Amino acid sequence: MNLPEGASTNMSQITQVSSDDKLIAMWLHGRASRTIDIYQRAIDKFSRFVNKPLQVITLEDLQAYASYLNESGLKDSTIKLELNAVKSLFTFAAKLNYVRFNTAAALRIKKADYTISGKCIKQVDVFKIINKGATNARDKALLQLLYYTGMRVSEICRLKWCDFSEREDGEIQVNILGKGSKYRTVLVPLSVWAEVETLRGDCSDDDAVFRSKNNKHLDRTMVHKIIKDAVGKVGASDKISAHAFRHSHASHSLLKGAPISLVRDTLGHSNISITNIYLSSNPNDSSSKYL
Repeated sequence: MNLPEGASTNMSQITQVSSDDKLIAMWLHGRASRTIDIYQRAIDKFSRFVNKPLQVITLEDLQAYASYLNESGLKDSTIKLELNAVKSLFTFAAKLNYVRFNTAAALRIKKADYTISGKCIKQVDVFKIINKGATNARDKALLQLLYYTGMRVSEICRLKWCDFSEREDGEIQVNILGKGSKYRTVLVPLSVWAEVETLRGDCSDDDAVFRSKNNKHLDRTMVHKIIKDAVGKVGASDKISAHAFRHSHASHSLLKGAPISLVRDTLGHSNISITNIYLSSNPNDSSSKYL
């Protein structure tokens, strides 16, 4: 085997893997469970299509798969996610010398037309959903926390009482475990904390904050049902999801003057360019005003 310049024989022996399955397991190692599920499904789908080992897959195979996805009626964002998973796997395989070169590097991916427009909820509707749509204290507290902290649904599902703490100045903060097993700290308005705290009862620090009637952790499906029920009660759009509360948090706080770097840190974005999408979708000025 020809090694890259500067690579040692020992390194090649360490990184050489014996099968596609083992390579994929190594590639997925250490990622968030949700990411693992999404990437595993994407690679399983790709593998069924090409039906050949990674080491003999050609650029033509990759382009044929991209064409198949483009013709399948999927959203551009979904196609981009699935192809990026494939490209990531090939990049990893090339780094380990499992494939002779990164065949997927030459694969062009159509840029997804990603916009926040239409995905945010008007603030008056947010309050209506929280105050009139929620049928009990748990649901109201959950919806408030989603909006005021900008948490992802996966983050709020694994929230424990020990994640909340009171600061010396009396403020309440929550330690959120986000993507990539990274923590971020977000302040919780005292009015929201008052609603959340009523749910504790005799729960221990390690108990989940949001639980079902049979005392189990709420999962994503349960949270989405809570939102769907609340939205239905006030006659709001049935397209409103848990993530719409996160989008709305970012959009509304930026419109009210919050620094973009603060919104980035609150939401746990890896790059400020992601947060900038919210500014682009809600410009404060436009040349149209001057006509």
